[in-house]
Amino acid sequence: MTTALNPPGRDPIVDCDVHPMARTTEDFYAYLTADWRRHFEERGVRTYARARDRYNHPADTQRLDAYPADGGPAGSDPELVIERHLDPYGITTALLLPQQPYGTTAWGDIDAANAFVNATNDYFVETWINRDPRFGLAITVSPHDPAQAAAEIRRHAGTPGVVAVQLLVMERMLGDSWYNPIYEAAVEAGLPIAVHQSGSEGCYTFSQGPAGGVPRSYGERHSVLTQVGAANVADLIVNGTFEMFPSLKVIFVEWGFSWLPSLMNRLDLFWERDPGAALRIQKKPSEYIREHITFTTQPLDEVETQAELDALFSPAGVSDVLLFSSDYPHYDTDDPFFVLHNKIPERLRRAVCYENALGVFGDKIFRTAVTL
Repeated sequence: MTTALNPPGRDPIVDCDVHPMARTTEDFYAYLTADWRRHFEERGVRTYARARDRYNHPADTQRLDAYPADGGPAGSDPELVIERHLDPYGITTALLLPQQPYGTTAWGDIDAANAFVNATNDYFVETWINRDPRFGLAITVSPHDPAQAAAEIRRHAGTPGVVAVQLLVMERMLGDSWYNPIYEAAVEAGLPIAVHQSGSEGCYTFSQGPAGGVPRSYGERHSVLTQVGAANVADLIVNGTFEMFPSLKVIFVEWGFSWLPSLMNRLDLFWERDPGAALRIQKKPSEYIREHITFTTQPLDEVETQAELDALFSPAGVSDVLLFSSDYPHYDTDDPFFVLHNKIPERLRRAVCYENALGVFGDKIFRTAVTL
């Protein structure tokens, strides 16, 4: 008899933003060839995507209770993640988005970036995915080399527990045909593309930046990064990516969503008045968004009144594009119970908890039985 993952009386919860870590980058070396292992042993690995001397965080970027007692970074002990996050909140599936590959967006050595991200994929499959069926991995691919990224997607197509592809953000917009080999391989493998803020935006030569240039502080940068997400949504649509790949799904993780109704209205108006300026699309931009793109809930806008909260979730179509996320183990983790029962309207709760996730990932998002 198979025991259901979700506790009796509770809906399944798919948390679409959990960050696992290796204790040290040396943990990845066992998954490299001898030549690449020697390469990194001699030169080290830069994994931190954001320039610390540009954007100092005012406190700690991680939850203090997520650090293992015997050492290592927050989120590096899968048993502690299960004990502190999955078990108490009844998380049915945690989508793992590893962050140690994020620093590769700034690397100039493309072969090294490919070797490193591939090693991290094998590490997390073996040490996390094979440990508990509630973990689902978004394998990371390097944006520097689409052909090799596509090969990495095909290498893991069919790997149990691999449920998405994490595409790192670099200077090219997501609608650029540069990424077509990656999208083609993702569609072929039946895996959605997950695009998370990499932390490098506005920092490095290869990274995208917000309009207006380099922000002054962590807080300013954190506030304006939604620009980057909105611009990429528009670029994917207007450049005809979803006409070229009709079954492609894209998840925008941690870019916010309260700006979405305004963007959809503006894009629809632009297309209706001047369709000749966007010849690669065949219908209203908002229809592509509802069919192909989803957005995670964290960080939920901190509104002060019930009227403001109602307004956040009232626009038509929002219920179809939201996925729950906590951003565990970061300092601003959204408490699943509090957010789902005090912030998400009851009429949307089931869709945000798991129904929309089923539409994006398919049945493979649940690796064992659930009660629906």
